[in-house]
Amino acid sequence: MKSQIRRDFLGHLWDKSVVLFALMIPHGRDAIDSRGAAELLGISYKTWLNKGGGTSYDLKPFAEGRKTLLYDRAQVEAVRDGLPLPAWPVGTRKHPGDRLDERDVAAELGVAYETVRKDRKIGRLGEWVEVCGVPHIQRSTLAGAIAARPGRGVGGGRPRKLR
Repeated sequence: MKSQIRRDFLGHLWDKSVVLFALMIPHGRDAIDSRGAAELLGISYKTWLNKGGGTSYDLKPFAEGRKTLLYDRAQVEAVRDGLPLPAWPVGTRKHPGDRLDERDVAAELGVAYETVRKDRKIGRLGEWVEVCGVPHIQRSTLAGAIAARPGRGVGGGRPRKLR
């Protein structure tokens, strides 16, 4: 069996099975974007960027590589107060209250990212919530929307030829 341990672009080692669950916003956690983190730390956003963002404070975003990085509010507050960073409950279980973004939903359903974007735009996947400008859906809402979809061969397609 091949090793599931991979090295990301920053040089950190990750267990691939854990990373799949770490991309979402776990249930019970509040997300904050880079501007909010800088404001909470009492520095300007430009200073935040010049210092290297969250990496200079050992903060890890919920999903690295995304356009808008979201951080755990409790971890930012711990950095501000000089306390040790609280641990994330990642990789343990899938909670119905977890919030998934479009890329997480695509990975969860095994479809292309563009498919999820289209389904969200036409309202096929249910209620989406904006978290710091990034659309998210709760896992329970997603499960309900997928269960309500019609199965294979129901509607659509080319009409049958009449003889």
